[in-house]
Amino acid sequence: MKPSILLTLTATAATTSAFTLPFKFRRDTVSTEASNTTPNHRLLHSPPANVVGNARGRIKAASTINNRPSFLRAGSYLPYHPPAATPDHPYQNQDMIQSVTGSLIIPTISMPISGPTAGNSVGEYSASLWVGIDGASATDSFTHPIANATCNPLAASLRAGVDIFWDGTLGGQQTPYVWAQWYPAEHARGFLDFKASPGDELRFTVTTGPHGNSGGGVLVENYGPPQSPKGVDGKVKIPIATGSLIWKDMPPLCSAQASWILEDFPLQERPELPSALGNFTDVRFSEMGFATWLGGNFTGEDVLGKDKLKLLEIYDAGQGGTLARCKTDGEGEKKSVVCSRVVEA
Repeated sequence: MKPSILLTLTATAATTSAFTLPFKFRRDTVSTEASNTTPNHRLLHSPPANVVGNARGRIKAASTINNRPSFLRAGSYLPYHPPAATPDHPYQNQDMIQSVTGSLIIPTISMPISGPTAGNSVGEYSASLWVGIDGASATDSFTHPIANATCNPLAASLRAGVDIFWDGTLGGQQTPYVWAQWYPAEHARGFLDFKASPGDELRFTVTTGPHGNSGGGVLVENYGPPQSPKGVDGKVKIPIATGSLIWKDMPPLCSAQASWILEDFPLQERPELPSALGNFTDVRFSEMGFATWLGGNFTGEDVLGKDKLKLLEIYDAGQGGTLARCKTDGEGEKKSVVCSRVVEA
């Protein structure tokens, strides 16, 4: 991804409890057509209100298993530490992530069949998938090369993603919600007239301004059901829907993590607890890559080498223990990260 990608983006205007149960709210009267396609709720796209210290994504619970705190983020990320300056390259120690890309096929979602949250036929379940800059983990220590100060990559992030829902009172699986967010400066925003369905292939491009402090942009492309690399009948793949947003004068990012994440966010109506995680088909993050401001371009083994990429898993004792586990799969440029739904105490 070249620095010019930002210029090409055009705005479309676009737990305190040990158990997290599928939670239902009173709904206003809606048309039958709308109720069969539109999620009744939205996710908050921020950690539950009860977090432990700076480890956002970890929630307190009345009980835990083996004293292990809940962690609500699965997927993978790659921490980027710029190389030291040399006489020939005196500024390379100031390099930072400029853009992150990734693709996924929107999974189907259903009611869990095992674990404490299973079997609620009138409940709502969800999951969120996103690609972004920063926002994955606080376990890595970074020094911002420009500010020359410690930077917490969970303090701010730029990301784009898709939420999936299952609502038993609305007939089951609901229309996915595609969104983008500069966290925590604003709530997630959707894209005008952007349509997506389970089984569609989405590609995300997230780009930040110079040194993460002058805004940025996102581009989301929906290619419909998976096609061959050359598209239908040998033609170049063309998206059936696109959405983009641009931000200016936003809080700075660390620009130190390339992130491909599956997350269990809380519902907006109940920010203190994560939503009950749905039973989803495997999520495969593919075409994973990132670029830096000084020309670095990393794909394939550059990203997915086992000593570089960090894998995460969702753990919540209230929902049964480990809920999502990820692994690398494939070889070379076709290598990817696959996350599966599990229930393991």
